[in-house]
Amino acid sequence: MEILKIAIAPIGTDGTNDELIRSICETPAMLELCTPAVYENEEAALQDLDQGKVDALVLMPASRRAKSLVDSVEIIIANKTTIMPIEAEPTADDVIRLRDILKRDFCLSSPRIAIVQEPITLSPDFASQVSTEHGINTYGPYTTEQLMGENTASHFDGIITVGGEAMVQQIVTGLTQEAPIRFFAGMKSVVTAICQPVCENESDEEGLDDVSAYTHPFYTAIDIVRNRAFYDEARQNPLPKLFRDKRDDRKRDEATQTKAEQ
Repeated sequence: MEILKIAIAPIGTDGTNDELIRSICETPAMLELCTPAVYENEEAALQDLDQGKVDALVLMPASRRAKSLVDSVEIIIANKTTIMPIEAEPTADDVIRLRDILKRDFCLSSPRIAIVQEPITLSPDFASQVSTEHGINTYGPYTTEQLMGENTASHFDGIITVGGEAMVQQIVTGLTQEAPIRFFAGMKSVVTAICQPVCENESDEEGLDDVSAYTHPFYTAIDIVRNRAFYDEARQNPLPKLFRDKRDDRKRDEATQTKAEQ
């Protein structure tokens, strides 16, 4: 399997630690799966990414307050569940957008998508209408309490949230104690980012000192690059038409015979 080249660059000025980057790049599992390329700034890394000199980009460390990249759709990955926060009331286009991301980037052929909104103002018929009109498995709307109760969140591949930053953090914290991953979807290139771990206590096993918490965005980027390649390849070079119309053969024979007689 081809070893991908993954760029790593700081985003903003939130205190990127050179020693931490070095520790991540020297992780044995990391070196087996990819070739890390360290950049001094985000702009240079994005330029090489656009030119195809690297296969993907990981930005670090990025707090949840860091802004998303231009023309991207922010996806937060927590415990194998994807969360797409939006600001306005969801539309069918939002559900379609998340469905397309889950299909191409995560190889989910028929993803299940939940709508979470607080306070709930969305029509209770919205999910069934999207399911009927667009063939997307859509459920909700739920409150955060309903989503997190009885392990309901685990039933969905994607979650669209409407309710602000605190609501997203509550869901992420309830799903995992590991650091979530930010994925800037909807772009030509694959870009992920490291978030500060949910657990803020540095002495904790999953705290800031745990280097492995920072390697997940690399593995996610690698998976998405390969998922996209598989998805796109499966939709290229369609098989030739298997049905053969004998009338075409007859017309061709007749044309050849007429030409020979002339």
